[in-house]
Amino acid sequence: MDTQKPLNIRSTNINHSEKLTSAELGKLWATYMGNSMSTCFLHYYLQHVEDTDIKKLLEEAFTLTTEFLNTSKEILKKENFPIPKGFSIEEDLNPQAPRLFEDEFYVHYLKYAANAGMSIYKVAIPLVFRKNLEEFYKYCMESTMALMEQIKEVLMNKGFIRKPPIIPIPEKEDFVEKDFLNGYVGHVRPLHA
Repeated sequence: MDTQKPLNIRSTNINHSEKLTSAELGKLWATYMGNSMSTCFLHYYLQHVEDTDIKKLLEEAFTLTTEFLNTSKEILKKENFPIPKGFSIEEDLNPQAPRLFEDEFYVHYLKYAANAGMSIYKVAIPLVFRKNLEEFYKYCMESTMALMEQIKEVLMNKGFIRKPPIIPIPEKEDFVEKDFLNGYVGHVRPLHA
């Protein structure tokens, strides 16, 4: 699986006299907490996965999650911000717990978790002003988008997901009328997306 070059946050010129804004702190906190939780889930899933393609996907996700967690922690440390009490593999995970899910579930979880991560990262990009944070969140977004492509490919190849249905192309533009909700009884209107 293709992976992007890891972000070297140390190499970025950081002006420590420039304090983090409330939005920057909030997004770093959300990034740290979300990825600390995901490391626990992914660590557990990796103990039980059988399918080799899904295992590679989980390993890729675990690598990214760990990288995002460590980078956000490093940034917070450099700012003398107290590290949040996130989730930990040692305290919050029972690795001996029996298997709860089939491998297919793991891929669906990854799709959901990657979507949740992207919602944090895409909102962060226009809110952050420090260059190192902008680079970090762009890297998070690009890496997660690449992971989403891999997830979609595995879902399609394994038959775990289908494309949405095809609907007829309208012949002309149409406007909503007062009878928009009709169609269940009486006049049937065409499907729309």
